Amino acid sequence: MIVMGIDTSASVGGAALVDTTTLLAEYTLTIHHGHSERIIPTVQQLLVDAELAIDDITAFAVVTGPGSFTGIRVGLATVAGFAYSMHKPLVPLTSMEVLAWQNSSYPFYICPLIDARRHEVFTQLYRAGEPINNPAVVSVAELLSQLQMLDSPVLLVGSGAQVYRRELEQLEYAVFPPLEAMQIRPASVAGLGLYRLQQGTKRQWFEVQPFYMRKSSAEDKFDLAEMNHESGR
Repeated sequence: MIVMGIDTSASVGGAALVDTTTLLAEYTLTIHHGHSERIIPTVQQLLVDAELAIDDITAFAVVTGPGSFTGIRVGLATVAGFAYSMHKPLVPLTSMEVLAWQNSSYPFYICPLIDARRHEVFTQLYRAGEPINNPAVVSVAELLSQLQMLDSPVLLVGSGAQVYRRELEQLEYAVFPPLEAMQIRPASVAGLGLYRLQQGTKRQWFEVQPFYMRKSSAEDKFDLAEMNHESGR
């Protein structure tokens, strides 16, 4: 059983291959622009280095968001194309659950934070890798208020933890991993995908949708224009 994990939800992403015994290969990339131009060559090189063919892949795991609207679409389109052409299943994963899985050995609270801009973050609280509340988008001030109520250390990871670290350091129990462990590793996407696949969690390519959690700026502007148009009638 071999799973390919792909993440293009942020400026740091990439692809990885795992089987039931080991990490076979992993490429991590910094991609500020041009996700679509870089992810396919990365996948091709990954397969060459692992001495595998694309037909050897059992399933594909992909981060569905939240994160970059463009990046998420590229990642989903890439794995959907593979899954459709090869009749292979997909395992959709959120950014938060991959970060929690990646740090599941941490014994206290884990708080993945994805920068949502506007001084907000996408977040969900975990303990021992398991969620204890629902995903939400909150202001940094609201997040601080919520985390101050915790009675034990909380590991803060993800792009939001980097961007708002100075404010988050006000928390008495705040813990930050090394910089290189802040972002999602493609190996964690593949590893969690394999674990979920073994549990029986899988989807067909047409069943997987982006997990945006809120509208894009373009959609907000369109809605505002529609409201103005309606009010002007």
